[in-house]
Amino acid sequence: MREYFIKPKIKSGEDSLDCLKNLKYSSYLIVTDKAMVDLKIVDKILEKLPKDSKVKIFKDVTPNPTAEIVERGLKEMVYFSPQCVIGLGGGSPIDACKGVLYFNLKIEDELNIKKEKPYFIAIPTTSGTGSEVTSYSVITVGNKKIALANEKMLPDLAILNPEFMKTLPSKIIADTGMDVLTHALEAYVSTISTPFTDASAKEAIKIIKENLVNHFKNPQLLSPREKIQYASCMAGMAFNNSSLGINHSIAHSIGAKFHISHGRANAIVMPYVIEANTKAWEKYSELSKLLEFNPTDIESGKNLFNNFIKKLKENLDIEKGLRDLGIDFEEFKNKIPEILSDIKVDICTEYNPNRLSDEEYIKLLLNIYFGE
Repeated sequence: MREYFIKPKIKSGEDSLDCLKNLKYSSYLIVTDKAMVDLKIVDKILEKLPKDSKVKIFKDVTPNPTAEIVERGLKEMVYFSPQCVIGLGGGSPIDACKGVLYFNLKIEDELNIKKEKPYFIAIPTTSGTGSEVTSYSVITVGNKKIALANEKMLPDLAILNPEFMKTLPSKIIADTGMDVLTHALEAYVSTISTPFTDASAKEAIKIIKENLVNHFKNPQLLSPREKIQYASCMAGMAFNNSSLGINHSIAHSIGAKFHISHGRANAIVMPYVIEANTKAWEKYSELSKLLEFNPTDIESGKNLFNNFIKKLKENLDIEKGLRDLGIDFEEFKNKIPEILSDIKVDICTEYNPNRLSDEEYIKLLLNIYFGE
């Protein structure tokens, strides 16, 4: 038996924050980062919350949130005991918020504490992770990224407000946009994809093709900005129900070890994973037809789709390989055994179309390094 989650409730549009006025909770914990406080984004949330409520702001989240940050947020959760928790920001604050909720619930289960789970609201300020509609969280432990999965981390409400994305730097738009594409693509070729997930994934891929470069070059334009936000959400719903693949497993490892943003790591890895996933070439070819590239056969379809990916990266100023980031080859080579180990235990690997041998992984990693 398979399950398909369609939670959370989603509010979208320029006036979507107004729904916060209708909340009836008496205490709120906002999990965010310092930038959201400095940019007065938190103030926009505070002015919508009930006036007589108690609010605690945990603003210590950093990019690639660590176990230590989650632990600090957990202490705030335990001491404050909020009725509602709001994750505000990019993927990092929302993932950290999920981690706090996850471990708080584990503690309560272990101590047999019978308490209602706090109402969980996710408010993304970037379009990339889809974290507002998934039960996944990625936490950094040392030089490794650990992916957690639990349906209790699925938000109850997601608020998509395109106004938050007006001032995003172009590099972040490129990185997060490619993260959306990776989510949709891996959900589509997953060994447990379904017609439900395929529909969301394909629409997200179409939207990326038609809008990402325009959004990258013209972030002030509402239409592409809003559409990319929808694509991120749809891709999140797709992979939440069909999982991801080795594109993410590899990106998790190299991102943590070489301090590369998650979306950029995914984008660098993507063309080489497409070549390695021979069992998914037919599905890549189907995407070529969807995007009207007019393939003549399966291999030409795969090639046309991959050429689209490479051109998209070029238009977004994303490097071809890790060498282009200035990463030393000897350092990279010495970490290959660790990377292989990380890939094998990453939860994203299980439903990848191809099962790769160590030799195939090493060849793939070398291609990723040299950009060839």
